[in-house]
Amino acid sequence: MGKRLAKRQRHPRWHFALSGVVLAGAIALSLYIPWRKQADETPATSPISAPAPFQATDARQLADSLYTGIDGALLEMGLWPELFSKNRQTDLDRIKVSVPADLPLTEANLGITRFVQGLGGQVIGASQRRGQVKMRCGFAGTATTTLTLTPITERRRAGKIAIVLDDFGGGGDAIAARFCALQQPLTLAILPNEGQVSDLSDRAHANGHQVLLHLPMEPEGGQDPGEGAISVDQDNKEIRRRIRQALKKVPHARGISNHMGSKATADERVMQQVLNELKARNLLFLDSRTTANSVAYDMAIDMDLRAYTRDLFLDEIDEIEAIEARLWDLAGIAARAGQAIGIGHDREATLLALTSILPRLEMRGFRFAPISRLLP
Repeated sequence: MGKRLAKRQRHPRWHFALSGVVLAGAIALSLYIPWRKQADETPATSPISAPAPFQATDARQLADSLYTGIDGALLEMGLWPELFSKNRQTDLDRIKVSVPADLPLTEANLGITRFVQGLGGQVIGASQRRGQVKMRCGFAGTATTTLTLTPITERRRAGKIAIVLDDFGGGGDAIAARFCALQQPLTLAILPNEGQVSDLSDRAHANGHQVLLHLPMEPEGGQDPGEGAISVDQDNKEIRRRIRQALKKVPHARGISNHMGSKATADERVMQQVLNELKARNLLFLDSRTTANSVAYDMAIDMDLRAYTRDLFLDEIDEIEAIEARLWDLAGIAARAGQAIGIGHDREATLLALTSILPRLEMRGFRFAPISRLLP
C-alpha cells in the first residue's frame, strides 16, 4: 500500500527551487499550444515541443512536474483542454480526464503511465469501477497524485489522411526501401520509365502500400516530363496507347496521377482520352493540381470516375521542419473535413519528417490510409 504524501505547504524552500521548472513548463505550453484559444477551429492538430528531460528526485518534485506537464501528455493523445481539469490539494493532487470513445482506456492509461515513469515516478495502483479508471501516481511508494479517467461518447477531433509520394523510380533503391519500411500505409506514385520500376512496385505492394502510375504529362513552359509523356499534340489513339504501355510497366497500380502536366491537364480533349482509359479499367485518378486551370478532376467526377485532388504539397520547401509543419497543417484539414490528401516526394527530408510526425498523429487519433480508401 503506497504511503500518502504528508500535508504540503506550497511556498517553503522547495517551492522556490522548483519555480523555474514550473514556470518553464507554463511558458512551453503557452508557446506550443496556440490553438488553446481556438480549439473548435483547429482541434488537436498543433505540434507540442517535447519537454526537456527531467527526473524527479523526491515526491514533491514529482508532484509538481506531473501537475505541470500532464497537459502536454494529454494533448499528445489527441485530447483538448476542455477534456481535463486539475486541482491542487494539501494531500493529493487530483486530475480528472474525459477520454473520447475512440481512445481505449487502456491506451490512455498506458500513455499516462509512460509519462509518469519518464518523470522518474511510478503508478502505485490502478482500479476500474463503473467504467472509470482511477490511478494513484507518486514517487518511491509515496502517492502524490490521483487521476480519474472517465469515458465519454464524443470522439477525438481527427480524420483520415492519405500521403502520396511522387517521382519514385528515379531516386534509387535505398531510399525507396526506407519509405517502404514505414509502418503507416502510404501511396507511392511511380514513374514508368525510371529505375527498377517493376521491383519497386512489387516491394511497395508487399509492404502494404498502394501504388499509382505517375504518368508523365506535358507541362507549360516546354520542360521535358520524361519518356512516354502524354502531350496535347498527340491524337486520341496515341494517348491511349501510351497509357496502356505505361500501366504495363507499373504492376499493382490502382490508378494514375499526373507528373507535371500543367498543359495536358488543362486540355479537355486530352483528359477525355486519359479518363476514358481509366474508366474502362476501373482505375482512379489523382489530380496533382499542378495548375489552377486543370479540368481533370471536374471531368472525372462528371464521368462518375473515382477521382481525387490533393489538399497540400508537403515538401515545396525541402527542409525537415518545414515539411513537419505542413504535416500538421494537413492534419488540421483532416480534422475539419474528415479526410485530407498530401503530396510529397522521394526525398530524405520528407522521409525524416514522416518518420517523426506520423506516429504522433496516430497517437492523436488520425488514421493513415491508401488514397483509394478515402471518399472521392
